[in-house]
Amino acid sequence: MSSLSRELVFLILQFLEEEKFKESVHKLEQESGFFFNMKYFEEKVHAGEWEEVEKYLSGFTKVDDNRYSMKIFFEIRKQKYLEALDR
Repeated sequence: MSSLSRELVFLILQFLEEEKFKESVHKLEQESGFFFNMKYFEEKVHAGEWEEVEKYLSGFTKVDDNRYSMKIFFEIRKQKYLEALDR
């Protein structure tokens, strides 16, 4: 994507944030892959929303991109498995 497109995405993100369109903000972050919102990611992790965590993260990296991606996806899936065992 060109730098103009990138700037436009950031302006749209800013507008959506100001207008309190939270879900739209996070969906655009995920789909564009430009801005990783660590606060949102941490909130979802602390809430235990593992499906959303994995879905959001997959907008920025894939499991086989590098060893760090593999490790974080492994940890998310391990946590999902341990919680399923606990239930």
